[in-house]
Amino acid sequence: MQCIYNDGVFEWDRHNLKKIEAHGVSAVEVEQALSISPVLVYEQDADGEIRYVYYGGTANLRLLAVVLTERDDRIRVITAYDLDAGQKQEYLKRWLEEE
Repeated sequence: MQCIYNDGVFEWDRHNLKKIEAHGVSAVEVEQALSISPVLVYEQDADGEIRYVYYGGTANLRLLAVVLTERDDRIRVITAYDLDAGQKQEYLKRWLEEE
């Protein structure tokens, strides 16, 4: 599966970097998770802005949840964190279904 974010431009600033760093996640890991093996889990409306929740894996096989939105043709990451055991099972199930 090819991610729609492979050629995307990410919008990083001190606010969203601080949020992902609080979870021990780097910008590089987020970008990898969205380009290597992402699975869209759901989307939600947050005060009129659509946010997408993806599960994906990094080059080091770390499994992450990434919450993002699209603003002005840019990918704005809201937060990212490690998947818990139940989320990992859901990710693997959905990933296998898409393969």
